[in-house]
Amino acid sequence: MQFLSPAVLAGLVVALIPLAVHLLHRGHSRPVPFSNINFLRKLHHSRMQRLRLRQWLLLLLRVLAIALIVCAFARPTYQADTSWGGRVVPAAAAVLVDQSYSTSYRLPSGTLAEQQRHQVDQLLSVFSPRDKLALIPFANSPREALYAPPDLLRQRVSEYTPSQEATDLEPALLQAARHLADFPNLDSELYLFTDLARYNWDELAEQKTLFAQTRIYIGAPELLERSNVYIEAVRFSPWMTSANGELVLQADIRYDGSRPLNDHILDLFIDGERVRRRAIDLAPQSKTQVDLHFTPRRTGRLNGHLELAEDDLSIDNRRYFAFEAPSAINALILGPQPASTYYPRRALSAAALSDPALKIRSGLLSSLTSSELTGVDVLLLCDIERLTRDQASTVHEFVQAGGGLILFPAGTADLKYYNQNLLPGLLPVLIKDALGTAANKNSFHTLDTETIKHPLFGGLLGATNEDTPHFFSHFSLAAGNYLQALAYFDDGNIALATGWRGQGRTVLAAFPLSLEWNNLPLRGLFAPLLHRLVRELSQHPDRYATYLVGQTAHRDLGDLPLDAALTAETPGGERLRLQPERVDERYRWKVPNLREAGIWRLKDGERLVDSFPVNIDPRESDMRPIGRETLERVFTAENLYFLEQGEAQRLQVLGNRYGRELWREFLALALVLLLIELWLGRAPQSAAPKAEAA
Repeated sequence: MQFLSPAVLAGLVVALIPLAVHLLHRGHSRPVPFSNINFLRKLHHSRMQRLRLRQWLLLLLRVLAIALIVCAFARPTYQADTSWGGRVVPAAAAVLVDQSYSTSYRLPSGTLAEQQRHQVDQLLSVFSPRDKLALIPFANSPREALYAPPDLLRQRVSEYTPSQEATDLEPALLQAARHLADFPNLDSELYLFTDLARYNWDELAEQKTLFAQTRIYIGAPELLERSNVYIEAVRFSPWMTSANGELVLQADIRYDGSRPLNDHILDLFIDGERVRRRAIDLAPQSKTQVDLHFTPRRTGRLNGHLELAEDDLSIDNRRYFAFEAPSAINALILGPQPASTYYPRRALSAAALSDPALKIRSGLLSSLTSSELTGVDVLLLCDIERLTRDQASTVHEFVQAGGGLILFPAGTADLKYYNQNLLPGLLPVLIKDALGTAANKNSFHTLDTETIKHPLFGGLLGATNEDTPHFFSHFSLAAGNYLQALAYFDDGNIALATGWRGQGRTVLAAFPLSLEWNNLPLRGLFAPLLHRLVRELSQHPDRYATYLVGQTAHRDLGDLPLDAALTAETPGGERLRLQPERVDERYRWKVPNLREAGIWRLKDGERLVDSFPVNIDPRESDMRPIGRETLERVFTAENLYFLEQGEAQRLQVLGNRYGRELWREFLALALVLLLIELWLGRAPQSAAPKAEAA
């Protein structure tokens, strides 16, 4: 038997009060002379013995009743196989503390993180130095567990603040399971302090096997309504960005609240300057798309962000982005004869009408020289059977130096020449024989829309057969290492492939631009697709890469020497020294642990060489708490407990740890003793003395 509140046992001193009163009122008898009283002594001798016995019995009942009441308030418990001195063995416990950014949500009583710290601080007072305790903070990236006495852990908990990462609970649970498994002979306890935000729980695998014999405590926060407004996504078309040309920015605004929200302010900032403001009306539990029109005022790399008005979770009110506004994109189209470049010339000329940055030139393959490629960003080679040695060397040097190449082979291409001489200097792929019959228009393949994920095709592949190009025949491509497939045919073969050589990229089509082989040049997607390919190959390969807090960035800075003193400047102004790392046969600059949202800048000394946006994961912004059924799916329902607030939390843990509480039985027994005492104290005197006197 143990007592959950042993300090109350000091009240047992009160049980001595009836004894003290009894002893103080005994007094001392004085002899009084009286004649012939022997017969009275004999008469009352037996009666006085019974009276003294009843008085001692009443005293005992009163002392026991008071002692039982005091013991009841000390909360006695009983558990089999335990001694009177406490548990036989200490406990092994893992305390998981959520540090995701959703814990910075503000309630009237304070932030969720402050509530957690207070609750953890109270919990740690339950443990003794003999317990095997591990404190495991968690968010999206791994964190170091702390194994220390409770007093030191309480100090560390007081220093915890929310990060800007989302939640990834599974690694923390596995870490806790490993800690508990190190002490198989001890009682195991898992304490999870989290805001119970919805994200990550649906993806979390069942943990019932790992924690089948573990008591699991959930430190639930105040379950008040937690409405939140946040920017879920920012989108824009990167294929038309240019200085002095209008750009449309689309923002998805999510509102999780029960009442309509009117005239909520949304601002657009470009390079730190506010260029647009909108007041928006939000319906409860809704997603609203907002279009913002603006015109970039300069060329080059531009950074911006959207910002919502302040609410209870301010960290998700901003969404950062970046884009390129090129001053000019020079494309050169070459083929063995004018007819070879007819369709690409028409397509890109039409695109240039709406893209002021795009400049088009065309000519014959015979003019392919190094001087002809001066100032060219993207080279299109159409209907190519083979190149001369000088032409192939010129193309290889152009790509190595950072140029972009789009290659459409001829239907009569010399495949042996391609595989042995041309392609090895461009990208890791082999062209095999043609599949299908070009003359048979009744049998064809299409692009596999299910596998095409590249943004080049965004919005281009229609749902009807009239929008889909037909490929009556195509080459079979054998992909090597580090080759990226941009599109597949519905037979599983690669339709468009891209790869790196040096600082430049090449896109190889598995088909010629010939109406005998396909009707792609006649479809509506041909012109925008070719335009996007030119844009894609002309600019920085990482210009539209986006990252989330907690991830690692690898930036392509090919023109920068590997021994450069490159540093990353965080949005908060801190500088981190960077090192290059070999990725996919190319060196890229690694920026580890993107722990802060905002615009990160890479500098060579004081010269800005790159910048990119880092955002928080918007899925963490869904503050609606999960239900008990989700917790019971993940854990064992029989071992699952929700921690109460204040002192009740400590008593709840100790009660489960020590066994069944007996305070009700103690109070019931004390009541019975008091009833007996009341009956004995008020019972009439025995009539036996009267009989004796008679």
